[in-house]
This record gives sequence, structure tokens and C-alpha cells, in this order.
Amino acid sequence: KRQIQQLGSQLQLNQHCLDTAFNFFKLVVSKHLTRGRRTEHVIAACLYLVCRTEGTPHMLLDLSDLLQVNVYILGKTFLLLARELCINAPAIGETSCHHHEMITEEIM
Repeated sequence: KRQIQQLGSQLQLNQHCLDTAFNFFKLVVSKHLTRGRRTEHVIAACLYLVCRTEGTPHMLLDLSDLLQVNVYILGKTFLLLARELCINAPAIGETSCHHHEMITEEIM
């Protein structure tokens, strides 16, 4: 939890996001998805899952830069966790694009 707090505070995430990331991490541990993966990579992937589900403007590259880890390694871990936890992580900006389409349709 301490590592999640530290990394999350560097991203300026609120407590709700940090708590959600910790819950994701507990799920990952309970499903034994940490085997063969570095803890810091799993924590970063959990934080990124929160960023995607909560719609924060952070990119995986931000976490990669903070940890000095290859972005593709974090991406692989993120995709595995999202798939195994059945979490639909919307693409960045997907909600705003959808919102724009709805507004455009209302105008016409």
C-alpha cells in the first residue's frame, strides 16, 4: 500500500484513486497474477488501470518515466491485468469523443 501511495502521490492522484488501485492490487494478488512479475510493474499497472477507468489524463508513459521502466513491459502487464480482472479500460479520450458525437447529433 505504501508503494501505491508513493507512486500515486507523484502522479497527484486523489485518495479514491489510490484506494481503488490498492483494491485492484489485492485482486491481482488473490488471483496469483503477480507470479513472475516485478511488484513495481504490477503496482504501476494497477495505478494505470485506475487512471483509465477514472478518466484521469495520465499516460502509461508517465508511469514508465517515474519508474524508469520500458513502457512496453508496463503495457504488457497492464493488458494482462485488465483482461484477467475483466476490467474494461476505455481508451484515453474515448468518453470525450462519444460526448462530442452526442452533442453533434443533438445539433443536427
